[in-house]
Amino acid sequence: MELNLKETFNTVVNSAEKFAKGAADNSKKMVERAKVKAEMSKAESEMNAAYIEIGKKYDELYGDRAEPEFAELMAKVAQGKADIAKCRAEIAAMENGVICPNCGKFVSETARFCPNCGCKQEEPAPKEEAVAEEAEAVESEVVEEAPAEETKTEA
Repeated sequence: MELNLKETFNTVVNSAEKFAKGAADNSKKMVERAKVKAEMSKAESEMNAAYIEIGKKYDELYGDRAEPEFAELMAKVAQGKADIAKCRAEIAAMENGVICPNCGKFVSETARFCPNCGCKQEEPAPKEEAVAEEAEAVESEVVEEAPAEETKTEA
């Protein structure tokens, strides 16, 4: 019986050693695979960055003179630039500032020069004039809408 117990114990130990060796081998393979995948991901990122730079350079060089195959993409780029400029102007207005016409950076409305590029900024319209202009614009909208409402009530 003692021999049987010893053989069983040896069989269990051998099985455990095989399992541990297999787990270690699998772990090594997983680590190697992860390293290769990380290397591939880095190469893909660098390649994509190069593609982006190619596109930017093409836009700089050809812009609105792009070949017909690129016209739709260039139109999307132009629309994106316009949307971004509009959003930047809205944010600048919310933060009591403007966007520098030279470099596109935020400039406080009280600044006379852009802190980024040094470009002289336009003198802001006095607040009273801006309020008066806004009131005139609203008034003209109301006057334009009034006849349309009268015609609806007459009918």
